[in-house]
Amino acid sequence: MSSPNRRDHIGSAAGLFGWVTLAYLAGAVLAWQGFGAGVGPAFFPPAGVTLAAMVLNRRSRWPVIVAAIVLAEFAVDLRYGAGPWSAAGFALANSVEPLIGASLVLAWCKGVPDLRDRSDLAKFVGAACLAGPLAGGLIGGAMAAAQHGTWWPTAVLHWWAGDGIGVLVVAAPIILWRKQSHILRARLAETVLVMAATAALSVAAFWIEAPPTLLLLPVLAWAAFRLDVIGAALAGAVLAFTANYMTGSGHGPFADLNLAQPARLAVTQVFIAVVVLVAMLIAQEAAGRVAAVKQRQAERRERDRLQALAQLAQLLSAATTPEQIGDAVVRQVLNDAGAQALNLGLVRADGRALEWVTMAGYPRRVVDEFGPGVPLSADTAATEAVRSGRPVVIHGPGEYRRRYPANTHWLEVGGGKSLLSLPLSAGGQAIGVLVLMWTEPQPLNTAQLAYASAVATMVTQALVRARVYADEHARAAVLQAAVLPSRPEPIPGIDVGVNYEPADVAQGLGGDWYDVMALRRKLVYLAVGDVVGHGLPAVEDMAQLRSAGRALALQGQPPARLLAELNTFTRHASHGQFATMSVAVYDPATGSLDYASAGHPPALLRRFNTGDITRLRGGHGPVLGPVEDAGYTQGRLEVAPGDILVMYTDGLVERRDQDLETGMKRAEGLVAGWRDDIELGEACATLTRALAPPPRSDDVCVVALRFGA
Repeated sequence: MSSPNRRDHIGSAAGLFGWVTLAYLAGAVLAWQGFGAGVGPAFFPPAGVTLAAMVLNRRSRWPVIVAAIVLAEFAVDLRYGAGPWSAAGFALANSVEPLIGASLVLAWCKGVPDLRDRSDLAKFVGAACLAGPLAGGLIGGAMAAAQHGTWWPTAVLHWWAGDGIGVLVVAAPIILWRKQSHILRARLAETVLVMAATAALSVAAFWIEAPPTLLLLPVLAWAAFRLDVIGAALAGAVLAFTANYMTGSGHGPFADLNLAQPARLAVTQVFIAVVVLVAMLIAQEAAGRVAAVKQRQAERRERDRLQALAQLAQLLSAATTPEQIGDAVVRQVLNDAGAQALNLGLVRADGRALEWVTMAGYPRRVVDEFGPGVPLSADTAATEAVRSGRPVVIHGPGEYRRRYPANTHWLEVGGGKSLLSLPLSAGGQAIGVLVLMWTEPQPLNTAQLAYASAVATMVTQALVRARVYADEHARAAVLQAAVLPSRPEPIPGIDVGVNYEPADVAQGLGGDWYDVMALRRKLVYLAVGDVVGHGLPAVEDMAQLRSAGRALALQGQPPARLLAELNTFTRHASHGQFATMSVAVYDPATGSLDYASAGHPPALLRRFNTGDITRLRGGHGPVLGPVEDAGYTQGRLEVAPGDILVMYTDGLVERRDQDLETGMKRAEGLVAGWRDDIELGEACATLTRALAPPPRSDDVCVVALRFGA
């Protein structure tokens, strides 16, 4: 370890030692002063501090926490009259307790517990609140019994109950803090009010002769519903402090029980534990229901966005000029995006300026001043998007003024509060820009950006179609080149080879396509598809489906769900034809490959070293388009470094003079014979020549991917 790293490590350990020591001392002094009951504190908050510290820190730091426990325990015990041997015994008990509790929690929950989950909460209670304190109680109770001359089981019960409730109400909020503290910060005033109400009602419940649950459950339910599990746990901590103090002072329903003082306080802990756990379970249930509602709302918004994209696709398919495209975008997108203004601009032929095809929703002054266009050298959000090829996201007018101080007049006149500029690129070259402006602040979150990106992709394809409309071959060739790269984009850890050969050799046009794209979290999206037909209609459908598939993949849709959405899309957006498609998503972190197929021939997986071939038959469903609300299943298998996945269209294996199964078996035999280190591009070309030599009646697309390259 280098000197700077060693200093950082020592400083971090010292900070942990200091925090645990101070928190332990403060909690222990409070316990002795407020909750002392003959054989020791009836409620011991430091037990929760040390348990949480161990759960949230690496095991290599646990000795630091134990050292803090020993130092603080000796200091407190000696201060309150215990002898050195008693202090040593209590230090041992309070060290063993979190060691056992934290070890069991981490083992049972397979890491830091998520106390928002009912299963993890149950394991946390069993390990940290019961098993750990029991182990500590067996040691500490023996020491307390010897010191005070009390019955050993009574001392053990006293210790167990006091430390168990300390862990529940102190450790739980600490563990939840990282994941749920934002809830408390967002509702700070309400949090303070809930805690104050809990304290006041706890005092009232233990002061008057009334069942305490009648007063306490409503305020704990308030904490649970409004502040989630962390709110319920914090309210439980307030209840624990107050109830123990009141019971120790001779107040409350448990003060008059015909039991010894330690036993009465132990009963108090059981009552507190039940009430707090009920509140936390209520919070979990409420949070689950809220999450389910939000999920349904998100799914509904997703369906609405997909339907909106399908409607836009229909409008764009009928548009043959930039002006018609602009009208279609204004008609559909302004309403769907909730924007107040929209610009659609094209780069002028000389590449020096943007010319606005459409300016909708702006005041007349803005249209008159900026309608003719803007030089690409100007400093604006629109021109920056064109020059950089990346979206420009503006969350407020202040941000726009800072970035483009010389060109803010139009935004101020238009009343813009949020702005999004999306470059329109074809074949790696910017051809225009789409600008959306809102007069109300927008989050411009992932969902909005994904929708806008899909719109920009579809508008780009429509503009490309319009530019070359006079010559079908030229139009189709440019469109296909814009959406179907000549070589796949490089992706770390994946070796890709492609061979695409259309049936129409003269014009080079077809409806087959492939896609290999990196997603978030290092996932990889793989797709091969086949649209019925040839020429411009097939290429248009191919472009729409490929673009829509990419948009859905970028939104995180799994293969089966992606195909179900594309099925709806195809019914609305295609030329009345249908398509087949095979989709897979590879996760290099787990080595898993999720896949699904819509009437497409199954992909082949060649295993490294052995050459064994596996057909991917687990995920399947009908072709895209004809069947409304079609369902698709999803398969999964594990892949290893060196394994090769071969995806292809039916033109490779299906011929008039042979059935599909014969073609599949021939393909399997050839792929099985590949060398492990074969060059995949040439392998795909050789496979095509062997199985589908020209002249051929169908397009052929073959994609091979070697994992872990």
